[in-house]
Amino acid sequence: MTLFEHQSIEERVRTSYAHLERLRRPNGGYVASPYSAEDGSGDAYNVFWIRDIMFATYANEYLGCFDKMIESFRLVLDIFKRYHLQIIRASIVKPDVHHQRGEFMPARVHPTTLESITDDWGHHQLDVFGLFMYKMGDLIRKGYGFRFTREDFILISHIRDYIHNLGFEPDFGMWEEGPEEHVSSYGAVLGGLMMWHDQGYYDYKYRQKIEIGIHVPVSERMIASGRAALARLLPRESPSRPCDLAQLSLIWPYSIVDYDTKLLILDQVETHLIGERGVSRYPGDFYCGKGLMPHHGETAQWPLGFAWLAICYAKFAEHSVGYRKDRSSFPLSWELRQHYFEKAVGYFAKLESVMTPEGYVPEMFVGEQMGHNTPLAWAQSFHIIAAQMLLNLSHHYPQHFRLPVGMRQHVLRPELKAPTPKVPEPDANPSGEDLGDSVTETRGGGRLG
Repeated sequence: MTLFEHQSIEERVRTSYAHLERLRRPNGGYVASPYSAEDGSGDAYNVFWIRDIMFATYANEYLGCFDKMIESFRLVLDIFKRYHLQIIRASIVKPDVHHQRGEFMPARVHPTTLESITDDWGHHQLDVFGLFMYKMGDLIRKGYGFRFTREDFILISHIRDYIHNLGFEPDFGMWEEGPEEHVSSYGAVLGGLMMWHDQGYYDYKYRQKIEIGIHVPVSERMIASGRAALARLLPRESPSRPCDLAQLSLIWPYSIVDYDTKLLILDQVETHLIGERGVSRYPGDFYCGKGLMPHHGETAQWPLGFAWLAICYAKFAEHSVGYRKDRSSFPLSWELRQHYFEKAVGYFAKLESVMTPEGYVPEMFVGEQMGHNTPLAWAQSFHIIAAQMLLNLSHHYPQHFRLPVGMRQHVLRPELKAPTPKVPEPDANPSGEDLGDSVTETRGGGRLG
């Protein structure tokens, strides 16, 4: 078999997808990584994190494998149903986030029994609920509503009530640390609510309007609360963190902040968090996994961050307009979009340069030490998504977006500390049209599954 670094980009996508599929279980879920901790040097990751399942299966959409994605979300629905009573109780009476952790729906469960692994965990993670509502609404609006039942909509309405009671208060966030307020959690929750709200915030993403608010109505008051919560914290991630890798979720998948705020988030991440082998989660992050020994001042660097940055810049390149805080639009020139495409290509090259010879995306590096959780499921998924986005753009707009010949043929080895070029100003006379979230046909790549 040809080494990963010598494969074409289409072959690398297929190899990466094969690695992701090995983490998929018969019930449609994905274990976070194959690491079982049998050597005693770390915590087992061969279990289900609900967030990881949803982000891991996201790659299926970009490859046209919608049945697999829907199967994964049906599993997540089943997990929510298992803990439906806890969701209902918490939507009525708030559990104490410090002392009643077991009263919240678990964030991770056993991959076969779906039982909670431990109550001694920061289970209260609002971004999980936001991502679930966002993507469920997105699938229905793309025409897959027939795959869901009235019972499913009742459950989603109870999740909405849960969010109404707890949605803009301290939680443990994407990194399971806290509790404190997290703007990434608030953005996820607001994105989920906006997807079901009837005011058309996300209508631009769909070719035809499918009204889903009739199934799970969302009030204007809930939307106003979410916007106020975001405004209160931005541009910070939390009271203790000026910036955080998790804030990239406000750009993709949710696109829940205006153009200038997106650029500010990217600037903060690129200025303060980028390293040679990945992106730190936040300044001063002390977590590095068991068995890794950081030198003084070292923090873990996550290759996932390179993939996420590539995806964000690809989304910028994709759209011909930007949106201000008042939702008024302004044009983006081809010159500016080409700049964003080149940034996406650069981060994608950095990502592939730190993947293993087999094509795995590691969870983290501490110095030159690689973490146990290799491959990390949602990082592997993000590699596929970033690659597919670049292929889609180069296929649909070949006169404007060209992948380097070397990247098409093999893994590039970029300079790890390349200077950031100056961003040109938006032009008043762009041309071109936006792509949807999941254009799946690519030149040479085709669909998998």
